[in-house]
Amino acid sequence: MDNQNSVEQELKSLREENARLKREMIALKDHYSIDYDTLRHEHQELSDSVNYAFRIQQAIQPPLSVVDELLADNFVLYLPKDVVSGDFYFIDQASEHVVLAAVDCTGHGIPGALLSVIGFNYLDLAVAERKMTEPGKILSFLDEGVNRKLRQTANQSGVKDGMDLSLVSLNYLPNGQASVQYAGAYNSIYFITKKEQSFNYPVKATSESHDLYEIGADKFPIGVNLDGVTDTYTNHEVILDKGDTVYLFSDGYADQFGGPKGKKMKYKTLREILLEIQHMDMRDQRTFLEKRYRDWQGNEEQLDDVLVIGFKI
Repeated sequence: MDNQNSVEQELKSLREENARLKREMIALKDHYSIDYDTLRHEHQELSDSVNYAFRIQQAIQPPLSVVDELLADNFVLYLPKDVVSGDFYFIDQASEHVVLAAVDCTGHGIPGALLSVIGFNYLDLAVAERKMTEPGKILSFLDEGVNRKLRQTANQSGVKDGMDLSLVSLNYLPNGQASVQYAGAYNSIYFITKKEQSFNYPVKATSESHDLYEIGADKFPIGVNLDGVTDTYTNHEVILDKGDTVYLFSDGYADQFGGPKGKKMKYKTLREILLEIQHMDMRDQRTFLEKRYRDWQGNEEQLDDVLVIGFKI
């Protein structure tokens, strides 16, 4: 009898322990279910906000149809790293000039996108409203405006952010040639021609039928002036023939890691690719550039926003 009572008591204790553990498991399940639902809700809210920011950024940036109206033969390769981008392009017309810019803001994602709105607004103010067409003066106007808006003089805001960019002003001449004026903040431009140039450009690359030249940028960014003094940017001009091509770009393409050794692509490779594809029309050039970029990237993470713009005279 004592043994039977002892067994029954042990079974009772086990049933009670089992019930307690079951209650704890249910409580844990409910707890983590609530946490999961909370996280899922917060993630959905964040995704909705970023996607809405993307729609706003896309609405501000000119659609490709506008680019086609102002530049008959062109391509835009635009590959944001995240949903929203710190790179953006600008195009507008003032008098007989078409003003085009490829802009790379500090950072990428949401911080870069916030800066892109400021940059676009000042470019729009300069070209659309004030009818400015000289690239050097436009960059100085942008430099002063961004510096003031971010209150970066004497580090008032604690922010040291800005943008690098290349900007050209295109004016078609009566003889079929075109005047291309350019100014840049860290970002240079390339032009490719069949005609030997007498100017002393810093970089020249050659294929069987074409020469590629680089026009170098000034080495100070837009909008970072702790001393409050607006930078002065060098204005360049080159006369190009019908069939010559011009390329503007951010650093995202050349800086991408990949290839067999996981190294940066670098600008030398970009120049070689551009010379290689001169026989293609501009839209096929875009397709080729993106394929080469993706092939080089392989399984590597995309490092930065990518922007390459090309147009043919």
